Amino acid sequence: MQKRMAFLLLPCGAALLALTLIFPKIGFLEWIAAFPALLFLFGKKPPEKRVFGRYYAYGFLFFYTFYLVVFHWFFALYPMDFAGVEKSTALFLVIFFWLGLSLLQAVVAAFVFPLFHLLSTTRLVRRVPLLTPAVFAALYAVFEWLQTLTFAGVPWGRLSLGQSACGVLLNGAAIAGSYLITFSVLCVGGYVAFAVLHLDRVKIAAVCALSIFLLNVALGGIGYAAAQPKGKESVKVAAVQGNLGSSRKWESDSRAKSLEIYERYTAEAAVWGADMVVFPETFIPENFSAETPLGKYIVRLAVTYRVTVVCGAFEDTGEAQANAVFAVFPDGTVSETVYRKRHLVPFGEYVPLRGLVETLIPPLADVGMLDDDLVAGESSAVIETPAGKMGTLICFDSIYESLTRDSARDGAEFFVLPTNDSWFLDSAAATMHLSQARLRAVESGRPIVRAADTGISAVIAADGSVSSVVPALTEGMSMGEITPTTARTPYTVCGNWLIAFFLIFLLSLPAHTLLCRRRERD
Repeated sequence: MQKRMAFLLLPCGAALLALTLIFPKIGFLEWIAAFPALLFLFGKKPPEKRVFGRYYAYGFLFFYTFYLVVFHWFFALYPMDFAGVEKSTALFLVIFFWLGLSLLQAVVAAFVFPLFHLLSTTRLVRRVPLLTPAVFAALYAVFEWLQTLTFAGVPWGRLSLGQSACGVLLNGAAIAGSYLITFSVLCVGGYVAFAVLHLDRVKIAAVCALSIFLLNVALGGIGYAAAQPKGKESVKVAAVQGNLGSSRKWESDSRAKSLEIYERYTAEAAVWGADMVVFPETFIPENFSAETPLGKYIVRLAVTYRVTVVCGAFEDTGEAQANAVFAVFPDGTVSETVYRKRHLVPFGEYVPLRGLVETLIPPLADVGMLDDDLVAGESSAVIETPAGKMGTLICFDSIYESLTRDSARDGAEFFVLPTNDSWFLDSAAATMHLSQARLRAVESGRPIVRAADTGISAVIAADGSVSSVVPALTEGMSMGEITPTTARTPYTVCGNWLIAFFLIFLLSLPAHTLLCRRRERD
């Protein structure tokens, strides 16, 4: 019976959580989405033998389901025209990435369940059962944070993304980061499950759930109010979306078409009065310098139309190529500061453990469009512009909050985000990637100008709201006004203090048990 309940409730709760990330318009359901899974986890009686292994299996079932749903968009990559592989190989690679990345995340995340069981048996939790939901929520938040620390952890499915369309509920991230939202969401669902399992404590569980929700609303309101433009003058910006994806960039006529499209929209932006025009990540896959044809083209646009042009292109560093962003000013000068992408895409821009991969799975090593690995940047490289100090993120960078936080600390007053989402087509991944950028804007309290090759381009305000959105697979231009700011959010100043608090809380539980046992022995 317990196995049947596990196979019913755990995948159900995992899938519901994942769906709120894919469809943020139903994000309000995320607050109770984990209820089925937590109902099983909190109410389950521990098996007599192999407790750790059993709970790990439950955790694996939950998280593998969760990530299979979150990463379903890998099928949008088929037939992988951008990689130039046969359809049979493309199908193998799509399934491999879908199952493999989900497996990689689930294998680590599954430890949350047995660790939760161990902590729930400590004396303090047994004495105060109301701590149970908080223990699970804190563990889950710590796991999300751990995902940001290595290339193997991909924080694509953080629960805070489910609140990206829920107004002020997202803005609590300005106070304590995305982990506040993760903790709050799971606590509310956890206390609902706790109330069902402990009918004699329904009132106190309801009070806990409501208090945590209202606290999140209050902190979100504070973050939202602080993010409203004030002080500096606004700047008119435009993000051009040429709709020429990766599969077309290397075609013979692609370069001429790109040059025509991007100049046409730059001219339109100049007529509108734009101070800055942003082009996508490697919108033309060539090296940029003041002497290259691409560099001369961008300089001409900046001088002719009297705008600052920010573009993504390759940079020849001498030893290797970098995926970089350059800024050219209306007087034709090229900024000496160049931003280089800090988080490269595994198997897209470089191959981890290349020698081993080439030996065991050769097609996996050949999936990228580049012959050689790119070199990653190491600094925030804030660029001085007429509009203010500009921080930069490139594509994959935007899912790591530490990069935005570092740039804001280094003086960035606004961000540009050139990206290439063309392999996502118009799948849910394009929307999820935009949601990541909205979260970064809230955390840093900085507006972001997002220019995507094939979408979704948008101007994102410091409160996470979007305007002038250009949908996926559409040629167009996003135009809007941003207000650069030097104000710092509490999260920018203090960083992940909430994670430190969670770790202290979790470690204090076994420490308290050990201390009690020692006192009893004495």
